[in-house]
Amino acid sequence: MKTLIYATAVTLFVASTVPAFAKSPNDAKVTHLGNSAAIPNYAQFPGATHKFNVYVQGEAISELRIDLPEDIKIKQGIEVQNQSGKRIPATVDINAREATLTFSEPIAAGNSILVMMNGIKTPGYQKTWHYPVYIKKVGMTEEIPLGLARVQTYGS
Repeated sequence: MKTLIYATAVTLFVASTVPAFAKSPNDAKVTHLGNSAAIPNYAQFPGATHKFNVYVQGEAISELRIDLPEDIKIKQGIEVQNQSGKRIPATVDINAREATLTFSEPIAAGNSILVMMNGIKTPGYQKTWHYPVYIKKVGMTEEIPLGLARVQTYGS
């Protein structure tokens, strides 16, 4: 019985000392990834769009880099839109293993962007694709890892 009381007390203490960082992911104080998806999410569809959101917080970002999985090819380029659906101008450089987007004007804090990789060619089998995403903040030379944009595709 004493063990149960001690375990409950420790659990309540730890729970009360951990702050609530944000009420929703969009309220976070650091730049972070949001939703991701494949449109359509059928693995054998030639030319799907894989997309994800980036919520810019803290400082403006000037560049975004995406590591591409080994079996992924982008056939129709990458487009970036703001939260209103307006296209954001960016220089896009795609090679076999990564895509780098350099924004003509930095993306200011408080904005969200939608990154759409168009014309995705996959091997055609069901898989969860992981895209490591990195950013550069204005005035910085080092990249900051944001995490993995996770895109699920389904087979027949």
